[in-house]
Amino acid sequence: GSSSAVTVATLKALSLFFDVEMSDREIFDLAYQVTLDIQGVGSGFDIAAATYGGTLYFKKGGSTIEPLSLSGIPLVVGYTGVKADTPSLVREVSEKQKKYPEKVNKIFIAIRTLVDEARTKMIEGDWERVGKLMDFNQEYLRDLGVSSEKLEALIDAAKKTGAWGAKLSGAGGGDCMIALAGSEKREAVRKAIEQAGGQVINVQPNAEGVRIETSDDQQEVFVVV
Repeated sequence: GSSSAVTVATLKALSLFFDVEMSDREIFDLAYQVTLDIQGVGSGFDIAAATYGGTLYFKKGGSTIEPLSLSGIPLVVGYTGVKADTPSLVREVSEKQKKYPEKVNKIFIAIRTLVDEARTKMIEGDWERVGKLMDFNQEYLRDLGVSSEKLEALIDAAKKTGAWGAKLSGAGGGDCMIALAGSEKREAVRKAIEQAGGQVINVQPNAEGVRIETSDDQQEVFVVV
């Protein structure tokens, strides 16, 4: 996520410096190409998040980038302390798809179905159902082999303490897990994640995307993601 944010911010700054007006779509396309040039693989979602901000319904490569109007998300984020290698994990799954195409493709189709339902339920505010869909999604990700012992420990701790659902975030292998929990359970879920060896990351859902800001005295210009 940090490399995507830096890439998007750099392109925004360059557009300002050279006085070239660029739409969010144009920034996304250029930044995504940078990702592919550097690491060869990637869905582009981190790039979209940094560019557009908010909550997005996204399809690989940016074929669909749809902002969702949500007032808030009851999200808890736990960091495993393990840095994951996203390109390697993506390539591993790609190799499994080549070796077991029928099995892996069925998992991909099932995950897509879950995501489409989750989009509807998020808009409706049915977070309990979204949590259950996250649990189903985690089962598929486990079958793909991208979960880890540490991720499973944090996910299990969150669910046992009353989270509606929990799953790994991103490519897996480490990094973060996410959980959904009602206000009456959220603090208990946070403590459970910490007791399981994770670090709770305070996040602000629906944060703004890349933008230009000026100082109060109008003397300085900042690009913010």
